[in-house]
Amino acid sequence: MSKQTLMNQAHDILNNVFGYERFRPVQEDVVAAMLEGHDAFVLMPTGGGKSLCYQIPSIVRKGTGIVVSPLISLMKDQVDALTRCGVSAAYYNSSLKAEEAKLVLERLKNGQLDMLYVAPERLLSQTFIKTIQSIPLALFAIDEAHCVSQWGHDFRPEYEKLGSLREMFPEVPILALTATADEHTRQDILQCLNIPDARRFISSFDRPNIRYLVAEKKKPMAQLLQFLDDWQGESGIIYCLSRKRVEEVAVHLQRHGIRAAAYHAGMPGRRRDKVQEDFLHDRIRVIVATIAFGMGVDKPNVRFVVHHDVPKSIESYYQETGRAGRDGMESEALLLYSSGDVNLVRRLIDNVESKEQRRIEIHKLNSMIGFAEALTCRRKVLLGYFGEHLEEPCGNCDICLDPPETFNAIEQARLALACVKELEERYSKGYVIDVLRGANTARIRERGHDKLDTYGKGADMSANEWTVVLRQLVHHGYLTQDISQHSALKITDAGKKLARRKTLMLARFEPGVRRGFKRPPRRHGDPVFDELSKLRGEMARAEGVAPHVLMGDASLVEMSEKLPRTLEELAAIDGMGRHKLDQYGESFLKVLQKHAPRAGEESGKARAEAARPARKPVAIRAEISDAQAFTWSLYKEGLSPAEIAARQGVNEATVLKHFIALVKAGYEVDVQSLIGEAFDEIIEAMDAAGDYPSLSEIKRDLVNPVSNEGFRLALAWREARMAEAAAA
Repeated sequence: MSKQTLMNQAHDILNNVFGYERFRPVQEDVVAAMLEGHDAFVLMPTGGGKSLCYQIPSIVRKGTGIVVSPLISLMKDQVDALTRCGVSAAYYNSSLKAEEAKLVLERLKNGQLDMLYVAPERLLSQTFIKTIQSIPLALFAIDEAHCVSQWGHDFRPEYEKLGSLREMFPEVPILALTATADEHTRQDILQCLNIPDARRFISSFDRPNIRYLVAEKKKPMAQLLQFLDDWQGESGIIYCLSRKRVEEVAVHLQRHGIRAAAYHAGMPGRRRDKVQEDFLHDRIRVIVATIAFGMGVDKPNVRFVVHHDVPKSIESYYQETGRAGRDGMESEALLLYSSGDVNLVRRLIDNVESKEQRRIEIHKLNSMIGFAEALTCRRKVLLGYFGEHLEEPCGNCDICLDPPETFNAIEQARLALACVKELEERYSKGYVIDVLRGANTARIRERGHDKLDTYGKGADMSANEWTVVLRQLVHHGYLTQDISQHSALKITDAGKKLARRKTLMLARFEPGVRRGFKRPPRRHGDPVFDELSKLRGEMARAEGVAPHVLMGDASLVEMSEKLPRTLEELAAIDGMGRHKLDQYGESFLKVLQKHAPRAGEESGKARAEAARPARKPVAIRAEISDAQAFTWSLYKEGLSPAEIAARQGVNEATVLKHFIALVKAGYEVDVQSLIGEAFDEIIEAMDAAGDYPSLSEIKRDLVNPVSNEGFRLALAWREARMAEAAAA
């Protein structure tokens, strides 16, 4: 079959199955390479459309596409979405019961699957390898391929063994995909997977729909509420470094009426699964999590990501913020930054056993600090780290929206570059600054660097001022840091040309971190979108899938703006493939036709410009402590006092004291169930004793024994009911 015929099939599938008119940049080239049977490496940002790069070739090519995925939740989401597009796909992992797993393998052997998602451990088992050696395979797709590399920020030992696939299946093309990999990581991925000659496709790292914001962490809880106030009703993720912090923040948000839940690796697996499922189905709006949450979570309508604490690396930061706005709609990423958090991360890195790994992680942390303390366009810094140059400031970050004071720093830049050159580009930023400022250290004297022409020529500037200058020279692409040579500064081609310039405007040093940020007012959707979203939710609940699996927000926005009146017009909406049109088209049209504009009325697009008033977070009931609020949240999940005590690391008596406070604060607690058989006996005895009962005598005479806390809990319940009766 000719190349053109294969690509024609690919375009038909893109349009009729997935509902898109054209490929995004790079996608078409990757698909063409895979259809021709080549190995390929794809670097594409989260939300850039990586999945289509292997999904379409898997459908077109003979055999089944094997997709290696790190997380069970991702597999399920991807398969749900493919199924709703009419694609034959399945997953094979530990979540399946024996009969279900057997059925999947039968479908695989019988050639009934276009795609099969599998974890690396399951893929490389002898039984599974033997199975796939006997059937035609379209391709291997290695998702999250940075997990292969020791240079990657999320190295996973089980991924290392995937290099054996090339030896076992020499004729099957391998596609490695990642959203985050610097140059060293890219090279390592290709070597580890034994595909050194793979065709490389590097897409832009830029996510222009995400607004990057950094603020000094002062009163983080108040800052969070202020930030979330502008995202009422939208989905978001808040990342924290520790499990304890995760739980504290989640409880704080719950107390202010926000549908939030905690997620971390210390929680039982079933509980984590439920939290994730509730988030995907929009039953929970905000997830507060450690980095245990998010990798492979396929939810395109996450509108914001907040880092309550500083991440360990720019790769982590980029990947985590990339979970916002995967559908291309307006989103925000907020980092709350403090030096205390940096020190905590450094202590964590100090615990890493491997000296080489510690060195790599320290380099990555220092790059993250440089981003957080940057006085240059955030997007320039972010893209520059991954080797991509942004010509002009982005206009959509806190630095661009509130620019710092600048000055002509050409002389300082020339001096810095001259010093780097004299040091033969072998030393890191700190050492260069010491030489520039004329530090009298044994290390400098022993190496004869006190004899250099540039030694001490920058003594009129502080170390902080030089740090700001050197960081900006890196961020603007005049210098680069070589991680393989202990973060040594290297002069780029652009830096070599700097000597010919007369001006170089850099931001002036400011003590401390920028204290706040400006952001433009957000524009909200319109009533048509709300009604379409409500309909989508009802249909999704009926099918037991997440709403975004059925139809993305971007598609609903396009519908609400264009107001298609016929199935033919609806088919032109991005994401509306033929299968979805047949299944859901008529239902969406009923809503859209009600809102079709009459003569002289505003169009849907004009209505979308009007903003809805934001609702303030509402505090719930009376004031309680964070620990008591956490007990309440666990109780609402159905946990017993013993289970709540185990989760919090306290004894059961403490949990009962929490319930006493909750009852007094007006929370609806089933006290009778908590106390058991003694409850009715306690209440009857109190009622019989009159207005001034002797509590010690009542407790002493009980037939059913009860603890002091249980007795006080019953008393609190009785007093609350008497107060209600008096008020009525």
